[in-house]
This record gives sequence, C-alpha cells and structure tokens, in this order.
Amino acid sequence: MPFTTAQLADRMNHDQLVEWSNSAPHNQQEFLNGFTVYFNELQAWITQHGGANPFGWNAIAGLTHNNGVQVVLQGPQQRAPFNDAFNDVRMHLGNPDFRLFQAAEAIRRLIRFLGVLG
Repeated sequence: MPFTTAQLADRMNHDQLVEWSNSAPHNQQEFLNGFTVYFNELQAWITQHGGANPFGWNAIAGLTHNNGVQVVLQGPQQRAPFNDAFNDVRMHLGNPDFRLFQAAEAIRRLIRFLGVLG
C-alpha cells in the first residue's frame, strides 16, 4: 500500500522538531533517545506502508504524489532533502559526530519540500 507525500509529511511532523532543531551539541544528549525512537518509528511506518527500507534519496519506493503517481526524484535539488533527512541522519545517528539540530532541521526542510512536491 503506497503512501502519499502528504501522508509522509504528516507522519514526519513531531511536536518536538522545533525543540530538537533549537538544541546544540552541548545539550542534545537529553533529546537523543526521543529522537532515535522517532526516527526508527518513522522508518518502521514507511516499511509497513510498502516503502523502501532503508528509505532515502536513492530508495523512495512506495512514495506517491497526492494523485497516486509514483514520485521520481529529478536531479540533485530533489534528492538533497531526502538525503539530508534520511541517509545522512541514518549514517550519523548514534555516532559522536551526530548533530541533532542539523537532523531536525533537515527533517523540517523535507516536510516543507514534500508539501511542494505534492
């Protein structure tokens, strides 16, 4: 069962995104467990709805436009928001170099982009 850009954006929205994006490396520790749960649950939801696992710029299977047509990313400008919000977060999550504020901002940008991509 595919999911639309609007459904993904809605699922990605979280009441702590603003707080996470306002964090800094010196105070992010208190938020990391909550963010990790959020990110893993997001991937689980995508997988449950027929999406790629792992989901990211190079694997957006299951994602459709709001009219039901499969999303095909056209070039780096469309791939970048997915890369930042999924591939890069996945690569750094759990590592000492992880920056929660950057991850949260990348997710917020992708949510806005999904609205345009519709």
